[in-house]
Amino acid sequence: MESRAQQVLDAVVRLNIETGRPVSSALVERYLQRACSSATIRNEMKQLEADGYLDQPHTSAGRRPTDRGFRHFVDRMLAGWPLARLDLPRPLARQVESDIAHHAGSHAMVKALAGLLSSLTSNISIILGPSWEQVRCLRVELYPKSERRILMVLVLENAMVRTTLADPGEDIALRTVEDASRLLSERIAGRTVAEIRDGVLASFRPGVTAASRCASHLARQGEDLFLDFETGELELEGVTNVLGEPEFAAPGTLQNLVRFLESPRTIREALQQLDRDAGGGLGVWIGGENPVGDLREFAVVSHRFPLSGREGILAVLGPRRMPYQRALTGIDTLRNGLRSLLGEDMQ
Repeated sequence: MESRAQQVLDAVVRLNIETGRPVSSALVERYLQRACSSATIRNEMKQLEADGYLDQPHTSAGRRPTDRGFRHFVDRMLAGWPLARLDLPRPLARQVESDIAHHAGSHAMVKALAGLLSSLTSNISIILGPSWEQVRCLRVELYPKSERRILMVLVLENAMVRTTLADPGEDIALRTVEDASRLLSERIAGRTVAEIRDGVLASFRPGVTAASRCASHLARQGEDLFLDFETGELELEGVTNVLGEPEFAAPGTLQNLVRFLESPRTIREALQQLDRDAGGGLGVWIGGENPVGDLREFAVVSHRFPLSGREGILAVLGPRRMPYQRALTGIDTLRNGLRSLLGEDMQ
């Protein structure tokens, strides 16, 4: 894109984000401090409209960015990150640092992050805390209780333990139980609960030895050890931040937002889908780019974050013209704060 067209598009996007209204050539001229004439700006806006970056609600109105226009703006911003990152006001930066440190290791951290992200972005913040399904398994221990009853103990990281009683299927010697425990542990060690539940144990086939037959039998009976794990905690804040925006004067837009937010299951599934699409990294979806139907009138920014050895999802939801610089800075700020707390590098 030519430099002048780029300046005009950048001005239209920023002014539309600020005002919520279509932008006139006269307003762009003032924004650019009269570096270009109004006639030149009108020509550039007309060409940007023809190229799909802007549209015009009606003949006498100014222009507003399309999804493509916002996407071009965001991609240029990300290409220059972190130089484009906003400097937080000192009191807000201190609040972020203090709140993260204060809630470290507590169950209130997810709620605290939701409040901080809403304050940082002035949009809706949604935090999906880490699920226990992401916890990795260490080993299976077997303890005979009688000739035909065995206590199965699943040992996970973070000192978590789950137990169940099982029938080995035949009378077995203590040495056989020990060997079966080793075989099961080799199969699950280092895998997540979700990975094991989705087929690791089901694929265990009995071999020719008593230990392998015992391990295969117990693998089937031990499947309930991997069920009903707690899903990630879900918190959202800042709905009132956006309800006064012009977009929500349209009943359909408001209804779509309410329908989405009133279903925790829908929110979880949406964030998990977006996270998969982004490969666990930073994702920005604008309007029609969004694979989640109810969100195609909105914009979503998301990124994973670490907590207690697991990972959750930070997300900002708002109108298509959300202040992307603030949203990206907010997510970046919280991830950096958590990185400092954990004392480790984050990509």
